[in-house]
Amino acid sequence: MQWSIRVVSSALVSMTLASMALATAASAQSLALKRSLTTGPAPGCDIPSATSTTVARRDNAEARRLAAAGQEAALIGDQAAARDAFVRAAQLKPTDERTAYDLARAHEELADTTKAVSEFCRYLTLSPGGREATDVRDRLTRLVPVAAQQRARDVLVAFRLGIALYDDGRYDASARAFDDVIRSAPTANEGFFNRGLARAAAGQRADAVKDLEQYRANAPTVEDRVEVGRAIETLRRPVYGPGTAFARGILPGFGQFYTARPVRGVVVLVAAAGSAGFAFTQKTTTKTIPYVDPNGVPAPYTQTTTERPYVVAGIAAAAAVTLIGAIEAVVFANRSQRGASIVAPRGTAPSSGFSIAPIVRRDGGAGVSFRAVF
Repeated sequence: MQWSIRVVSSALVSMTLASMALATAASAQSLALKRSLTTGPAPGCDIPSATSTTVARRDNAEARRLAAAGQEAALIGDQAAARDAFVRAAQLKPTDERTAYDLARAHEELADTTKAVSEFCRYLTLSPGGREATDVRDRLTRLVPVAAQQRARDVLVAFRLGIALYDDGRYDASARAFDDVIRSAPTANEGFFNRGLARAAAGQRADAVKDLEQYRANAPTVEDRVEVGRAIETLRRPVYGPGTAFARGILPGFGQFYTARPVRGVVVLVAAAGSAGFAFTQKTTTKTIPYVDPNGVPAPYTQTTTERPYVVAGIAAAAAVTLIGAIEAVVFANRSQRGASIVAPRGTAPSSGFSIAPIVRRDGGAGVSFRAVF
């Protein structure tokens, strides 16, 4: 069900309201959901750090000598000596994928599964399409616990579910789905980002700020940090409800008090009170009435009349001031909401809500239109 009210006022008032309404069109900082999840190079591998693939390669002769010594030790079956040599070579040349592979094999031969998995994952981070990549993935399938592999798959499922719920407008459920992503993959920064957007869309602005702050601390680029920083500042702005502003604005000035503008509220209250006081201003008139008594003797008398000639005008003025104050509070509340939203528009109209818009007639008249949808 929906109903609407149109109020047509003078050109001056309408122009003022129209200019205030147009001010709400200013676009705010908006963010779009991230639809890809940064994952490890293979199920069971942690997400690589931002610096693991950016270390400069060094052609280190000592690293090459140690790697060769490790291979010789591995050939004669001395896996402990091979491991020690490969560890030192990896420290000197951390970006060498072959050393990572050889070290992983040495750990595997020594039954140190945890370290073997770590080095195999490092190999895939350094060279996801390398010569041994297929062999590494096969070995990880055997070495990584089934529970860890399933957890990696569950993270992707939860991430995609969160996106679908968000697109469907079910923001609370979407935030809960991203909760699962964050619990299972706390290093996947997109989980914090998307949960922040879902919380912001659901009106949980303080929680959204915390999530976006967490994302910004590990944002991959400077541009990303700046963009998210602006969104955080936007979320920290005060937001007011248009419906509440209008309801409180029925009492003169209270819409302005609600929107944290007490000076303007006092002005509206004084103007409405003055108009109401003017409505009850009394006017006293005295006139002499000629009269002749039954004996024929003139006996004029004085008649005093008290009236309130400004009742209609005063009440109309008070009502107009109250209505204009309520409209102005609604416009300000609308502007606070539009200016404090960080969620990119989805292109669909809300199923319920309260709105106000300027109208202009063909004959030159102007005014405002209220619209409420339930």
